[in-house]
Amino acid sequence: MKYLIASVSALMIAGCQAAPVAPQAAVPSVAPEDGEHFQVAGVDEDIVCRSMKVTGTRFAKRECKTVSAWVEYDKYTNQNAKESTDNFQRLNTGCSTTGTC
Repeated sequence: MKYLIASVSALMIAGCQAAPVAPQAAVPSVAPEDGEHFQVAGVDEDIVCRSMKVTGTRFAKRECKTVSAWVEYDKYTNQNAKESTDNFQRLNTGCSTTGTC
């Protein structure tokens, strides 16, 4: 019984070993500089990397996206900044601060 369990375990372990996997799309071995464009296999657009400031640390976070994704990201963040500014100005100026209108 002991040999049966050992042999079944050995077969299961041997069966779990996978064949070598082909390398994924070529990624630059050296990190690209900010704003540098590079091409990745299987992606139709150029990839652009940016260093993003993170609150609470002095180390920048690196993000890489396609050009169209950066356009959407910039549009989204600009819209949020505008809404936040408008909201602040609306609540802290005029009739809302004095209560007499």
